[in-house]
Amino acid sequence: MKELRIGIIGTGMISRRHMTVWSKIPGTKVVAGCDIDEKKVTEWGEKYKIPKENLYTDFREMLKRDDLDCIDVCVHNNLHTPVAVAVMKAGFPCYSEKPMAGSYADAKILYDAQKAYGQKLAIQISSIYNHQTRLAKQLIADGKLGKIYHARSVGHRREGRPGLDMPNFSRDFINKKIGGRGPIFDLGIYHLAQMLYIMGMPELESVYGFASADYYIDNRLLPAGLKYEVEDLGVGLARFKGGIAMDIYEDWAMHMDDVGNSFVAGSMGGLKLIDVDCTGGELAKEAGGIVGGRDVQKPTLEFFGYEDGQMVQKTIDCQFNGRKAVQANPQLALYDDNQVHWAAYLRGDLTDETRIDSPYLAMQTALLSEGIFISSDLGRSVTADEIRELSKSTAVRRQETPWGTIEYDF
Repeated sequence: MKELRIGIIGTGMISRRHMTVWSKIPGTKVVAGCDIDEKKVTEWGEKYKIPKENLYTDFREMLKRDDLDCIDVCVHNNLHTPVAVAVMKAGFPCYSEKPMAGSYADAKILYDAQKAYGQKLAIQISSIYNHQTRLAKQLIADGKLGKIYHARSVGHRREGRPGLDMPNFSRDFINKKIGGRGPIFDLGIYHLAQMLYIMGMPELESVYGFASADYYIDNRLLPAGLKYEVEDLGVGLARFKGGIAMDIYEDWAMHMDDVGNSFVAGSMGGLKLIDVDCTGGELAKEAGGIVGGRDVQKPTLEFFGYEDGQMVQKTIDCQFNGRKAVQANPQLALYDDNQVHWAAYLRGDLTDETRIDSPYLAMQTALLSEGIFISSDLGRSVTADEIRELSKSTAVRRQETPWGTIEYDF
């Protein structure tokens, strides 16, 4: 097996999660890293035993190397498109952290860059690569739910605004210029993408949405001069072709213990999705928990429907049934983790036809997500065509760093 040599751009908290997973995938090795903060990248290099000569503060210097097989982009949302496009333009396949971008317009630019530069691209969406999602998609495809007509996408934290209530995360999350948006883009991609994927990618018709930032802010947590600039709540109602409606709820902070679960409802049955994976799954475990401080999630399904003319409700053990399916068909193991899937795609074990097209899925999720904000601003529902027309690039085009300026061309 040829070793895949990887370079990472961005050495913050999320890179630690990626590094934990890379260390568990046979035949992959991170050999270089970059961060605009020299102290941060130096400490990161020491932690992961990356030689000093393989550490950079300017990613453009790292992209001059000819011994890397791919680049892993772990920067903030509004830097995903400029950095990932530069990576592909330099001739490297690119694996990028979610969301795809901070706007639909930028997601479309990144999506089109694959073809423009003839490179492979993947977006991290851990909620797609697990037994829960695979089983739910199969049950729907097999007709167990009948005609799908309604779904709900839900994400909730009692109080968990990264960079504010969650100090392990950078304050750039709440900086609109760098972070772009709040929970709808940051966490919503996990829930929205999962729902779109298991329903077979229904085509969006329109969205009605509302976004707010009204949750209490303890100003003691904010350094002088720093403001909280993104939403903490987004809600919406989306309509799809084929007679499907989906209501959307996503927050970083809400004075409520429980706001329910994501689900899919059909004419013959329904599925509730419990404990959706938003952290990276089993391979992201480090010392018993997920890197970043979360417990390991245990995705589960509950089925509601008819069996032999009787109304039933039952829990489906996704882990047990998923492992059994992999035993019967080992190829399915390639679909149980983002980075495993990406490595298999790079090696040719998965093709364009057999891989999950995460860039397309992430772009369609961005279309729906931005519709919530455009609708909220206009005070009315918006069509999918209006979202495409009204979406504007928010990506960083000029970045000031401790050592100089980076101009992005995309």
